[in-house]
Amino acid sequence: MASRRGRSDGKLYARARPEKVKITEKYSVIQEISKSPTRRLGPGGGRIDIAVPYDGGQYFTHQAADDVKWGLVGRQAGGRGTAVIGHLRLVDHAKTDLRRVIGQMRQYHNVGVVPLEVPVAVDADSAGELAADRKTYIIDYDYEPDRPEILPVELVADLRDPDSMNMYGVKLLSSDGEMDLAETIDWLRQKVSFRSELVMTIKARLAIPVKPGQAPNPRIRLMSVEWPAITSLRTMELEIMGFTPSGEWKTDGHPVRYNPVHRRLEWEDVSMGMGEIPEGSPGMRIYTSPMMQLRIGHPGELFTAEVLKMHAEVEIAGYLLSGLEARVFDATGNADHRPQMPKLITSVNVDTDFYVADIFAKRDFLPYQQFIFDDVIPNEMRITDISTVLRNAKFQVEHKEHPGNRENPSSPKWLLSAHRLQGPDRLELLIAVEGEKYVLDREQIMGNNRIKISGSKESGRMRISVLGALAHDHFDLTREMNHLQQALRDRFRFQTTSR
Repeated sequence: MASRRGRSDGKLYARARPEKVKITEKYSVIQEISKSPTRRLGPGGGRIDIAVPYDGGQYFTHQAADDVKWGLVGRQAGGRGTAVIGHLRLVDHAKTDLRRVIGQMRQYHNVGVVPLEVPVAVDADSAGELAADRKTYIIDYDYEPDRPEILPVELVADLRDPDSMNMYGVKLLSSDGEMDLAETIDWLRQKVSFRSELVMTIKARLAIPVKPGQAPNPRIRLMSVEWPAITSLRTMELEIMGFTPSGEWKTDGHPVRYNPVHRRLEWEDVSMGMGEIPEGSPGMRIYTSPMMQLRIGHPGELFTAEVLKMHAEVEIAGYLLSGLEARVFDATGNADHRPQMPKLITSVNVDTDFYVADIFAKRDFLPYQQFIFDDVIPNEMRITDISTVLRNAKFQVEHKEHPGNRENPSSPKWLLSAHRLQGPDRLELLIAVEGEKYVLDREQIMGNNRIKISGSKESGRMRISVLGALAHDHFDLTREMNHLQQALRDRFRFQTTSR
């Protein structure tokens, strides 16, 4: 317990405690998403805020006021002094300039100890003032953390029309072995062909160092996208898309609002989930937000803006990026007393210039074609023919057989995927093959005696649905799909059962 008459160091100690001890670090990144993307570190800083109310109750108690009263005995009235109410212990502050900022900090190896002192009046009424609950004393320090070794945050954003989402959607629908893809592709094409909307996708990525035992839980506190015109939210829809911990794909609607003062769309509180440990860097964690998909019903106003300004604020509670850790002890510094845990917050912001025309020009073109081959029996040999044609065109090819082909051999189905580099871009083809086998009855008249011979033969039909994807240039992609169709017709001409 603190002595009412002080200690031998001549300082006055009081058994009070702060209402608030908060340490905040802010970092920022300035980013450009365009044909020539850039990222650089922006301004940042740190701040320690401590509040001590003279409340005569929970914080500066009547007991603390009595400590001051008795500790001031013998001192000249009318003056002012200070009382030490506790100590702030700062651990691992080497990556800050706190040692320079706080002159009274005592250093013990990698630990700094800062006395928390509050002003008190030396007069007969001082005890009453300290318990009147009319004043709060604020202690604050502004400091500079070191620059992060890597840029901590970035936005990954894209702008597409729904047609360009087809390939991804088809692959997603087929990921569980769903092979009936001709209908799926056809449905997707029909679904989006008459839409006027655009889709903006945004992800935030965070890279931070961690110590053993730390498990930061970052979240996007605020996300905003500048909008060139006042808009009705009836034409907007925000979806948060990602995998659940059990591995299930999930899409949830999320509230979005229009801020007329800042002329921007805003949404809040998106969790960034569990961090991943990059290979070879056990002291780092990489966090990726779920995909934030903004559907824009009337995109015409979007193209009136050359640049959209995006802003994201990622907040990490209970963590400081500089590595600083802190505890607050009472005036005695006694280890038997439970230390107070300061509130630690790291805020990492990214301000991004999104160049609309540059990004939209990179969108994928996804034409769709369907070929019908009559009088061709669908079997593995014909699938080999398709693979051979594709490999001759320098494609890498994979194919899967529908698991139901054995149970239903008269209607076999296959899925092929092919890709190759087309300049700097990737050209992809997704090919669904649906077969139909049947038996044809036929009659044939032979010889001069015109003898009629009846019989039957196996025949079939193949329907091949092709969805292609290529950024920038749809001419090369369409030409390649036409070449595939012609090459297959030339090859299957010799396989018709009517020959």
